Amino acid sequence: MDEVLQDLITTLRSSSRLLQKRNIRNLWSILPKVCEINGAKVMVGDDAAAIRYGDEYLLVAAEGVYPPLLKANPYLAGRTSVLTNVNDIYAMGGRPLAIVDVLFASDLSEAGEVLKGIRDNAFRYGVPVIGGHFTEGEGISSLCVCIVGRARKLVSSFNAKAGDDLVLILNNKGRFYPGFNFWDSSGELGSKELIEQLELLPRIAEEGLADAGKDISMGGIIGSLLMLLESSGKGADIYIDRIPVPDEVTLKQWLLTFPSFGFVLSLRPKNTLKVKGECERMGLFCGQIGKVTLEQRVFFIDDKGNKELFWDIRHEPITGLGVQHVR
Repeated sequence: MDEVLQDLITTLRSSSRLLQKRNIRNLWSILPKVCEINGAKVMVGDDAAAIRYGDEYLLVAAEGVYPPLLKANPYLAGRTSVLTNVNDIYAMGGRPLAIVDVLFASDLSEAGEVLKGIRDNAFRYGVPVIGGHFTEGEGISSLCVCIVGRARKLVSSFNAKAGDDLVLILNNKGRFYPGFNFWDSSGELGSKELIEQLELLPRIAEEGLADAGKDISMGGIIGSLLMLLESSGKGADIYIDRIPVPDEVTLKQWLLTFPSFGFVLSLRPKNTLKVKGECERMGLFCGQIGKVTLEQRVFFIDDKGNKELFWDIRHEPITGLGVQHVR
C-alpha cells in the first residue's frame, strides 16, 4: 500500500467539495431522472439539459453562486455566474444564446456590484442578459443565473466507452484565489481569445471526436471525472502524476479547484492527438490523464506504478445519476 497515494485519497474523499456532490443523490428520489419532451428523452445529469428541437438541441442550464463568494466579492460573483453557465453550454458542444439572473441582495450597493459583474462578463462572452428577478432584503444574499443555448451535435457525459482516453483540457495561466479554490484563467483575456478557446468544444462535437465530456465544475478535476464516469456507468485508471499543477498550488488543492476554463473528455485513442494539436495551437494544456475501464471502479496510479482504489462507483454513487439509475 502506497502511503502517499493513500494520503491523497483520504484527503480527497473527505473534502466538502465531494461531500456536496454526494448529497445530491439524497434528493433525486423527489424528481424524475428521465423526462420526455415531444417524444424524446431528456437525461438529467449532464452539464445542460438537451432538448431535441428540429435538427438541433436546445440547451438549458442554471448555476448558483457560492454564498461566501457573493458576500466577499459581489463583482467577482457576478462574473463567475456568467462564466460557469457559459462553460456548461460549451461543454455540451453548444453555443450560448442568452441568460437571465435571479438575485437577492442585502442592499442596492451589493446588487449593483453583482449586476456589473454579470454585465461585464456577459459582454465579454457575447451573451445578452434578457431579464431576471431582483429582491432587496437585509441579511439575504443569493444569486442564480440561468442560460439557454443550442447545439448541432452533443457531447454528453453519458457516452464514455471502455478503452477511451481520458483527456484533460486546461488553461494553466492565471492566478489562484485560496479562500475559494478558484483559479482565474479567464479574467485577463479579451473577448476574442475567450470565445476562440471555448469554440474548441462545439468543433470537437460537430466533428464527432468525443464520446463524452464534462465541464470541470466546483467539484474540481476529480469530482467532475467521477460524475462523468458515473453518468456513463464506467470506471477508470487515473495517472495522477500526469495532471499538471501550478507552482503555487498543491496537488490536493488542484484536484478540487474550479479552474474557470477546464474540461474532461472521453476520446477514442485515434482522436486524442488531433484534439491535443488543436489545444496546443491555442496555448492550452491537453493531455491524457487516464483510461476508461468497463468496471465501475476508479484507481489512482502514480509514476512508479503504484495503484490504489480511489472510488467504487457501484457501491458508492456520487450523485445517483449514473446511466444504470436513469434508464
